[in-house]
Amino acid sequence: MRKNKIIFSVLVMILAGAVAAMAMTAQEVLQKVEDRYIGKTSKAQVQMDLVDKNGGVRERKMLISRRKIDSSNKDNFIHFVAPPDIRNTTYLVNEKNKEKQKWIYLSAFKNTRRILAEDYGMAFVSSDFTYEDMDDIRADDYVASDLKEEKFGDKDVYSITVTKKDANTNYAKVVMKVCKATFVVLRSEMYDKKAPEKLVKEMTASNLEQIQEIWTPKEVVMKDLNKGTSTSLKTGKIAYDLELGDEEFSQRNMEK
Repeated sequence: MRKNKIIFSVLVMILAGAVAAMAMTAQEVLQKVEDRYIGKTSKAQVQMDLVDKNGGVRERKMLISRRKIDSSNKDNFIHFVAPPDIRNTTYLVNEKNKEKQKWIYLSAFKNTRRILAEDYGMAFVSSDFTYEDMDDIRADDYVASDLKEEKFGDKDVYSITVTKKDANTNYAKVVMKVCKATFVVLRSEMYDKKAPEKLVKEMTASNLEQIQEIWTPKEVVMKDLNKGTSTSLKTGKIAYDLELGDEEFSQRNMEK
């Protein structure tokens, strides 16, 4: 009997160790977010709604093109098509070997300028998104910790806390709710760098649809809790894995 108990105890320990080995770390969850397949390219029609603290709404329309050659080489291009006061403003991000270069062309001033690291905390075209918020997630840029398993609405999620490794951020930390089934970030809670316990912004992704077998949030909302304003990005038509050439993501294309 004693021998059987010892054998049973050893088996329990082995199984517990196997389960622990299979469990993901917070950093691995963040890496899964980065690695989630979203097509080699995509092109989307997106409406940006700027909502002021009184509930007034200003609508903008834009086209967003994206290309991912690999995890170190990516391109993004945004072209505003309406209303007239922002029409033909463009934003370009080229990432080569993990080095990002960003430019914005302001059509009202007929001027292209480069966005530097010290500009990352500035508002993107007067929205509640900053240039930092517009970036894709790269797991190596962050330290992820505090892994929990929770419910967010009706979804099972991983909750992780991420902090940026370099100083080019406005946030002390970001708490992410990551869908277990899809690894879509359903919610991000941003805490102020100057007052680390103060929640200053919330971003929520909703209305997920499977398009070309890719889970796609049809609406992303950023709320600025200090200002009482919000900005929503509503995706209309989107297509993945299109043929998009280098010219699409070139500086020459910004002022056309």
